[in-house]
Amino acid sequence: MAFREDVAGLQAGLEQLRPPPVENDPVTAEVTEEHSELLKQAAQVSSVDLLCHRDVWEFITAEAGRHPHFRVPPQICDEGGERVRAALSGRSLIALLISLHAVGHTARSGDGDRELAATLYERIGASLTGLTPRGEPVTITLDDRSHLSDDAPANTVGDHEDSLGRGPTPESDDDQPS
Repeated sequence: MAFREDVAGLQAGLEQLRPPPVENDPVTAEVTEEHSELLKQAAQVSSVDLLCHRDVWEFITAEAGRHPHFRVPPQICDEGGERVRAALSGRSLIALLISLHAVGHTARSGDGDRELAATLYERIGASLTGLTPRGEPVTITLDDRSHLSDDAPANTVGDHEDSLGRGPTPESDDDQPS
């Protein structure tokens, strides 16, 4: 009898700890015909190579990683310049697009998430336009770079070329600080 009373007391305590029911549904993104069509395009892709900054990859996995269709790729390659390359299946690409669409339509304006999600969503959508079954593998690059002007130096600060333009040269003893 005492055991039943203890269990009843625990159940009552758990009920008090439960959060109250949510009266309003959480904000969800409206699913448009354009969004559905983009998901269908993504479903037709066996895989894509996604090239992006590692911080963008972290955003992608944080958002899409909660979706049941998303699978973390078995290999994520360092491409240098703080960029990574990951092969995403069509299924994972669908999860990414759904997640980006939701964030782009439900995040607070001005916090950066909405803007980042919308930009990535648009870039992926543009990359999927015009694909054919006999085309080349798809690489989606989420990393715009500036064009080098004719007078811009080709090397980064600290690189030294020899007189024949053969890349960095070993520092001589004269170059060492004393």
